[in-house]
Amino acid sequence: MDYGYALTRAWKITWKYKVLWIFGILASCGSSGNNGGSSNINTSQDFNEMPPELIAFGDKVLAFLEQPGVIIGLFALLLLIIILTIFLSTIGRIALISGTYKAEAGIEKLSFGELFKEGTSRFWRFFGMNLLVSIPFIIVIVGLVGAGIFAAISAESVASAEEFLVGFIPAICVIFCCLFLFSLLIGMIVQQAQNAMIIEKRGISDSLVRGWEVFKNNLGHLILIAIVLFIIAAIVGVAIALPVLLVVIPAMISFVLDGAQSMQPLIFMGLCIIAYLPISLVAQGILTTYVQAVWTLFYLQITEQTPEIVKEDTIIEYA
Repeated sequence: MDYGYALTRAWKITWKYKVLWIFGILASCGSSGNNGGSSNINTSQDFNEMPPELIAFGDKVLAFLEQPGVIIGLFALLLLIIILTIFLSTIGRIALISGTYKAEAGIEKLSFGELFKEGTSRFWRFFGMNLLVSIPFIIVIVGLVGAGIFAAISAESVASAEEFLVGFIPAICVIFCCLFLFSLLIGMIVQQAQNAMIIEKRGISDSLVRGWEVFKNNLGHLILIAIVLFIIAAIVGVAIALPVLLVVIPAMISFVLDGAQSMQPLIFMGLCIIAYLPISLVAQGILTTYVQAVWTLFYLQITEQTPEIVKEDTIIEYA
């Protein structure tokens, strides 16, 4: 198995066919997220000592958000964003697999319209397969959380509820860790199934069976390439996030030390983040394009397929 070829060839394809970056950005919409946290900081300033203008503005915002129409509108907007994100990320992933295959076959130019058209034509089958795989995880997670909440509410006293949570929270953390590890393995199977669906034009069940066969017969190779890609993605991800951290951390420290008297650090932080956002999106798109290209090329290797484009208007032919 030529690991070096997949890793180097994927970068050459990523760099040459820059139209794939657009689909990389779309694909990354459904796979990236922001992790937030909070911390308690002791200061000698009371919250009420904040500027009156800031307090008044906060009161107006809260009063506006409490209106039923606004709540419904925000919920509808959130639902629309989720649907749009799922649609675009699915289109992006299909286009990346197809585009990488065509590039490996030697096609000189990739068309955005052609790749997008293929993504829409295969959307429901591709989305259906991923949803089918996700449903058991959703049921288990919702069931565990729901059972914990119901048991805590049904407790006869606060003390018994606390005792239950003391034992339940560590148990559910262990379960979630096991689910996470299991999802990584399932993810590798699904990755092979996705390649099989797009490259070999298979149906949902046939693609999943093919993905399992490829995974089972090449487990060691797949785990190794997954580790390599994880390391690459982690290093690049830190590099992408570093400029944001270099701006956010000093701005927040300055804001807190000043007793929240001045909004200038936060305004400066916001402007810097907005200015950096397009750069980070492009960088994330390139990373996603590269990772997906490696998976597609590696799939072609382990299944011993030779890419072949018969005609320009043919979406995909496989050997």
